[in-house]
Amino acid sequence: MVLANDEYSIWRTAPDASRLCYQHFCWRELYQSNVHPSIDLTNRPNLRIAELATGHCLWAIQVAEEYPHAQVEASDISLGLIPPKPDLPSNLSVRQWSFFDRVPEEWKEAFDLLHVRLVCQPFGGNQDPRPVLEKFVSMLKPGGYLQWDEYDYHEADKNNVYSANDPDIIPHPEITHNSSTKIWKLIMKTFQWPTEHFYRLAEYFTAAGLTDVAAHTRRPPPSVFRAFYEHWYALIAQLLPVLESKDIEVGQEARRLLLQMKKNALVDGDYSAHITKFVVGRKPTASGKGKYEDSQMEAASEV
Repeated sequence: MVLANDEYSIWRTAPDASRLCYQHFCWRELYQSNVHPSIDLTNRPNLRIAELATGHCLWAIQVAEEYPHAQVEASDISLGLIPPKPDLPSNLSVRQWSFFDRVPEEWKEAFDLLHVRLVCQPFGGNQDPRPVLEKFVSMLKPGGYLQWDEYDYHEADKNNVYSANDPDIIPHPEITHNSSTKIWKLIMKTFQWPTEHFYRLAEYFTAAGLTDVAAHTRRPPPSVFRAFYEHWYALIAQLLPVLESKDIEVGQEARRLLLQMKKNALVDGDYSAHITKFVVGRKPTASGKGKYEDSQMEAASEV
């Protein structure tokens, strides 16, 4: 199910804008940076940065402020959540574009850094993201970086539940505190999001010709795990009407599980905390086209 016609599962409304901004600040607090620390953008003349599927544009706005000498460009299939142009930094431009479309000629080998975050959803129907990844690589200058941020969907909730009353991680949460895990599985199955493909992103980076590839993973610490949990709760609440429109029984089960999630948090003080993952790779200075051959995945863990 390609969402090229902007068949977005979550409506672009004020609550969604608020949730996305909240999510951005959670990620920003976790990493204390918008650009992953492994990426070196110093001593680059005519620095050019792009964010695709920018949503509310907050990452691009902050990066434009952090790199005032850079040209920053943001794009999305819809510009409905982006602030008015007078409110944007002078070195930031926006345009409407879907990464399922052909790459504009002026964007080929144009960027020192290309950023994309949380785009599993548009690949519904278990689509393979590698053709889109090839487009991203084609947009990088030789020596340019690709930073792709996702949750570690493949290991969602596995051994990553915290208790407010106990600093230790709860053992076997998939058995004892599994309402969040069950909802996640319902969502994955209903929308057919390709979690297996996204688990292998670092491997795909290498196959596409990128070097210095690493999957930097981090579990939210106790200081922010409740914030991540509350965002997850809000996301599920927004998805409920969509789930019910696709399968009424699935939607009703999700509502029951959401109430259990609330009880787990308010009564038991237990919160699930999804692992975050920054996959980073660099285009060789002697540029070459990537293929889909098998390759080794180099993973760097910060958990």
